[in-house]
Amino acid sequence: MKKAILAIIVLGLCFGLATTDMAQGATGTTTVTVTVNEIDTLTVPATVAITLETVDGTTPTKYAQGTATDTNGLTYSHNSTTNKKITATAVADTGNADNDITLAVAIGTQTAQEVVTAGTVQADVELWTNIAADSYTQDLTWTADATIAGTPASTTGYAFTVTFTTADVL
Repeated sequence: MKKAILAIIVLGLCFGLATTDMAQGATGTTTVTVTVNEIDTLTVPATVAITLETVDGTTPTKYAQGTATDTNGLTYSHNSTTNKKITATAVADTGNADNDITLAVAIGTQTAQEVVTAGTVQADVELWTNIAADSYTQDLTWTADATIAGTPASTTGYAFTVTFTTADVL
């Protein structure tokens, strides 16, 4: 009988321990993968107008420098692990007369760079480099210069299409 009581006690303890182990519950693991699409967006104003006026209206000898500022005119966002840069390429309108216009553009506090030099369009002009991943809103400041002798009057104006491009900094 002592053996039977001892066996009942041992079995009771075993069931008690088993219940304690089961009370902890079961676990499961899930791996969640989040895909992040690439962002590389750049917007600039569609048009900018600059008028070159003479310095002295009675006996004009030169044009005053013309400027135009597009406040918050450039917005740029990217999420690349590689820093980016913004370049510009200018193309002259086929209706432009021969001219010696110099057109420069500055993004925010960056140094202004010439996209047209003495009437000659420039390609891949680096305007801003080492741009870390983030969203940016910057002013665009345009500056135009010309000489009276080198740039005849034009009622339709001189048009240059400036294309801004982003690329990885290598």
